[in-house]
Amino acid sequence: MEVFNKRYLVIAIISMIFISCTSIQNKNITIKIAKTVAPIYIERTDSGFAIHNDTVYYQNKLFTGYRYSLFNNTDTEFVRSYFNGVEEGEQRVWYSNKQLAEYRFYINGKKEGTQKGWWPDGRSKFIYTAANDAFVGELKEWNAAGLLCKWFHYVNGQEEGSQKMWWDDGSIRANYVIRNGKKYGLLGIKLCSNPYDSIIKK
Repeated sequence: MEVFNKRYLVIAIISMIFISCTSIQNKNITIKIAKTVAPIYIERTDSGFAIHNDTVYYQNKLFTGYRYSLFNNTDTEFVRSYFNGVEEGEQRVWYSNKQLAEYRFYINGKKEGTQKGWWPDGRSKFIYTAANDAFVGELKEWNAAGLLCKWFHYVNGQEEGSQKMWWDDGSIRANYVIRNGKKYGLLGIKLCSNPYDSIIKK
């Protein structure tokens, strides 16, 4: 009976440790949900808009709603949502041929989650994940011909792990690994010809 009780005691202790660790891990997981933006749509050419330090104002107040633009007053060029003057939720940009050019997601003015871009013919241009405006995980870019030209990995906004780039003819441009801030391998001549233009810029 004493051995039996000790066995249950050990199982109980292990279970308590597991539950405790799980609780600690769950506390570190933050699920971010965008705020609800009021269904107010105002065209970007409205004279009431003003932008100061990347913050959007409308009639001298922090703007909450949707700011949009049209191609020749017909098809939509972009729709951007704001809450208290900064981007919040889904942001979309189109080409004049109605092909979606960019899909981005923001929380409190910072990129969050999956960000995607396409070329005018619908082929993928870029895809990456952001957390609090920093790159995390994989980042991929394709050229207009549909060939992968960049495949990077990030941890908390910093390059970490395998990093690869290709020329437009498919030949390797750079192939290196970053471990603890140090680079190993073929570094290449320079970064992809607009590595940040398509990703960072709106």
